[in-house]
Amino acid sequence: MINSQELILTIDIGTSSCKVCLFDLSGAIRATAKSEYPTLSPQPSFAEQDVSAIYSGIVQSVKAVLSKRSPSRVIALACDTMLHSTLLLDEEGEPLYPLLNWMDTRCQEELKFLNQEYQEKRFYFRNGVPLHTIYTLPRLIWFRKHYPSLLQSAWKITTIKDWFLGKITGEWFCDYSTASGTGLLNLTGKCWDKEILSSAQVSLNQFLPLCEPDHRLPLQVSPFTHDTGLLPGIPVIWGGGDGPFANLGEGMFHQREMVITVGSSGAVRMCDHQPVFDPNQRSWCYYLADDIWVGGGAINNGGIVYSWMNDLLNDDAQWEIDPQRPRPLFLPFLTGERSPNWNAQARGILFGLSYFHTKEALMQSAYEGIAFRIRSIYELLKDIIGDPWQVVVNGGFGISPKGSRILSHVLGIPLQLSEFPSAPCRGAFFLAIKALGQIKRLDEVSQNHLNQLNILQPNPDYNVLYDQLYRFYEKVYQANRGLFQEFSEFHLA
Repeated sequence: MINSQELILTIDIGTSSCKVCLFDLSGAIRATAKSEYPTLSPQPSFAEQDVSAIYSGIVQSVKAVLSKRSPSRVIALACDTMLHSTLLLDEEGEPLYPLLNWMDTRCQEELKFLNQEYQEKRFYFRNGVPLHTIYTLPRLIWFRKHYPSLLQSAWKITTIKDWFLGKITGEWFCDYSTASGTGLLNLTGKCWDKEILSSAQVSLNQFLPLCEPDHRLPLQVSPFTHDTGLLPGIPVIWGGGDGPFANLGEGMFHQREMVITVGSSGAVRMCDHQPVFDPNQRSWCYYLADDIWVGGGAINNGGIVYSWMNDLLNDDAQWEIDPQRPRPLFLPFLTGERSPNWNAQARGILFGLSYFHTKEALMQSAYEGIAFRIRSIYELLKDIIGDPWQVVVNGGFGISPKGSRILSHVLGIPLQLSEFPSAPCRGAFFLAIKALGQIKRLDEVSQNHLNQLNILQPNPDYNVLYDQLYRFYEKVYQANRGLFQEFSEFHLA
């Protein structure tokens, strides 16, 4: 019988903020809180964060959700985290350098240095990630070049979540899910890849022991327990990456179940029972838990494209999507490209712009350009995993009235729209009830824990038109692909 007084606390450590949710054992959210913290850019391409600011934000949010409840009711704490963070620690577990998050692109020169070795040694078919600035290997080579003594003296090379959990438990581990997001994990062996580490001239003992995401250790007496009132001894569940945990939180963690997330950026993820490798090295693969793997791709340019266009045009008019409206075609690479072509030099193109195009035309082209980017990853995953059996869409832009309708027409499939406030936090909750022994495997997660979702059907006539436009969009991209690098040499974008 479920104890209605017992609560599970989940912490989602995001890029710009942390979100804390308090669940009862039925899976209902009883309280939420969010705290923001900055990303600093002391030089172009640098994206650094102060871990003490992140820690303070976590404490603030935990205190907020517990403000009207006794901390003694919390029986477990579980985490998920932004992927692709890099942190060097000394032997006291203190940072030697600010945290690098996924937005940091300082190691672009190191990519050129690494490319030949990466291809010759077929690293992608071991770690499941393309060569890119978000991953740890080129960052370590950057440290080796600019701060060699710092890298050599680092006690551990870790991530923001595992640093936080080390601080509150006194034990230091990295779960397989978070590790898979570093690009240093051998997926088939589920171990740190020694040959990849040797490329950065770092030692295996500079990395934390690996564990399953449902690994649990007791909360120790610390400033964290003092500040929050949480009881020492409650289990702390290690958790994993926020992307895979969003699939878990939406209940879309079975084979060929897909989640499309479109917020400021975007991602498309589909689950399988084995590591997912693309012969053409366009996708990534991360671990979830229970031998569930998540293949996917991400875009930099999601809702930020709409926001940028809206700010420029100061558009506050009420207008509707009209597939017959005269408008340009927008390739929305405002901040470069990740999946599927991994072209950091790609930039936006308004193709076919006319004197007679209106503000509404430009706004609609922004919506469509974002949807075409999502379709490019959707097509990629269909190619390497197969057609999805179910598709859930979440994220502020993805479930907005215009954004969701455009996505359904462009993809030509029914979409289930999720308005749950934090799918990664619910994923952490599901992992917690498994770690506590309430279920033996994640497959036993009850449908009672999940919301009934609205289903959006595409318009078949619109889909025919968008299918043609998407094919043309691909032609425009390919025709300009070689020019992006040349244009970047003018240093105008």
